[in-house]
Amino acid sequence: MNLHRGSWTEGLKTTKYEDHSSTNEKTVKQMIKLSKDYNDRVQQEDGKTAEEMVVENVGKVDPKRHLENHVADLMASNIVQSLGTMLCTVVF
Repeated sequence: MNLHRGSWTEGLKTTKYEDHSSTNEKTVKQMIKLSKDYNDRVQQEDGKTAEEMVVENVGKVDPKRHLENHVADLMASNIVQSLGTMLCTVVF
């Protein structure tokens, strides 16, 4: 059971600032694209019934769901990074 178990310090490790910054930049660019797609989808919904929208959007990427996932991931990584950085500056 303990073979692939991480230690308690795994949550305290921070990534390099350059890597974290580039990841944030890529995520924000994807969020911009998804927000434009979501805006287009909301404008297309005007005057259509729920059944028509379900049929029209079958097999397409749901920009709202992906946007929510990107926001949650971005906030979580930024919070962990900033807390880890502050902890390292105080302790060391």
